[in-house]
Amino acid sequence: MLGLIRRRLADIFDALDSPSVRAWLERLVVTGAAVGFLVHLIVIGIARLFPDFPQTLFEGIDESPLHAVYTPFSVILFYEVVLLVFALAASHTGEVAKQYEIISLIVVRGVFKDLGGFHNLENWLAEPDAVKAVLIDMAAAVMMFLIVTGFTLLRQVTPKMPAHRDLEGFIQLKKAVAVLLLVVLVTLALVNLASWAGLVERLPMVLAPPPIDVDLFFFPRFFEFMIFTDVFLLIVSLAYYDRYEHVFRNAGFVISTVLLRVSLSTPKPYDVALALIAMLYGLAVLGVFACFAAIDRWRFRERDAQPGGPPTPKPD
Repeated sequence: MLGLIRRRLADIFDALDSPSVRAWLERLVVTGAAVGFLVHLIVIGIARLFPDFPQTLFEGIDESPLHAVYTPFSVILFYEVVLLVFALAASHTGEVAKQYEIISLIVVRGVFKDLGGFHNLENWLAEPDAVKAVLIDMAAAVMMFLIVTGFTLLRQVTPKMPAHRDLEGFIQLKKAVAVLLLVVLVTLALVNLASWAGLVERLPMVLAPPPIDVDLFFFPRFFEFMIFTDVFLLIVSLAYYDRYEHVFRNAGFVISTVLLRVSLSTPKPYDVALALIAMLYGLAVLGVFACFAAIDRWRFRERDAQPGGPPTPKPD
């Protein structure tokens, strides 16, 4: 029964991961980002031109045009999270790399939000706290970009190690988990949207009280689900990859994800510092794993060179 459910969910994943669906989703994201940007600009323009409008209509609207950049970035971030779910079935390191990309984009989005929060851009030096926050986020974003680049490079050069069993069942399981995680993602997004629209009071009590900062609702909740998902897949992967280096690498990635989750609820400027520590830790773990895998492959080649030595295991 469980095997049948796993195969059905895997089939759903394959249908959603098709090139046609990907192309449609990309067009939808581009359209949504463009429309959201224009609508946000129009709302800001109306709020500035007609200050006598009822305050409840534009309550909480920042009148800086720079703040409109925040909307398309939010749409793009949601798409990146969707890609993270799809990456879950392809590669563990690819999933972790996508997590780092999402965190770096959250920081970049925060820069635009902070810039839009200046009361007077012509006299921005009069707001030293705001300037400090922007500069810290800008520096952190560049450092995160460098870490993501290094992580991606290490992924390409790390030798692949053999599995002890056929991976078809494990891949199907990861696809099934990805589909369930996609359902969670859509649900969290709808709840987040309802909270932003002020409808959270009409939702079940389990979702109340509404978050103080809507921005700190969706991503922390989603990363919590990612932590439990990674732990579950770590346990299951032991049946396929039971070597020490694989267990340590996957456990290290879970630690990195936990730190990323904590950083999302940490006040500035410690949030970006903790996120950088998490990403550097993941980079270090992957670097040591790459060295371990290279040494292991060299050891197998040395043993193959000896007469009567066992054959070198083929990479998966």
